[in-house]
Amino acid sequence: MQLQKDTYRQQSDLAKYCRTNILDDTLKVRHDRVHHYRRLVYNVVNDSLISAYPLLNNLLSETEWASLVNDFFATHSCQSTQVWKMPGEFYNYIKSTDLSLKSDYPHLTDLIYFEWIEVEMFMMEDIEYPLFKTEGDWENDQIAVNPEHKILQLNFPVHFKNSKSITKEDKGEYFLLVYREKETGKVQFTDISAMYGLLIENIVNGLTLHEILLALKSTSKFENTDQVVAQIIPFFNALQKKGFLPGFI
Repeated sequence: MQLQKDTYRQQSDLAKYCRTNILDDTLKVRHDRVHHYRRLVYNVVNDSLISAYPLLNNLLSETEWASLVNDFFATHSCQSTQVWKMPGEFYNYIKSTDLSLKSDYPHLTDLIYFEWIEVEMFMMEDIEYPLFKTEGDWENDQIAVNPEHKILQLNFPVHFKNSKSITKEDKGEYFLLVYREKETGKVQFTDISAMYGLLIENIVNGLTLHEILLALKSTSKFENTDQVVAQIIPFFNALQKKGFLPGFI
């Protein structure tokens, strides 16, 4: 059943008030009590964002945080009906909006991206693992990979340096392996080099380590593949213990 026009307008005006804290005189509510609606709705939004972004909340002053949340809540039209996805829209809002905070904190976008990825991966739908065996040859066998992962390229070291001590001088290229543990669902982070990121991407595409190194050798990136393999194998062994490279296909 469709709402009457006046009812729809009243509901829309109440929702607008909850978002902006600006009360329209035409809204038919008790003006001495309507602020409770705003308080309750705002607290849900604020608490959800604090839970999703504890590092960002700790970085900003109380005034900066409150202003950022208020601006987001008042101006952004959230699309998802699931509360846990709302912090993702907060990340997209910050990424796409020209904020003065970005000048004060050049690593702001990287920091919120880093925190959102943890939420997103924890909540993601399960992806079926490939069939694998635990014994094999790292160099010549096809390697099984935890499919629930991402490789992030960041401009600032938000994953290993206190966000309050990061400056413009820290800007560079940083790579981070993020994956969800199969048994616990916990999201893990491993700092990696660009080289290891490239290796993992090629392994996901079905190449063996031998094939990858031959291709890299042909581009003159290095000549001594035996030395490179000796460096890589301990890294792979560590990732197998962590469950990211569970075995061999």
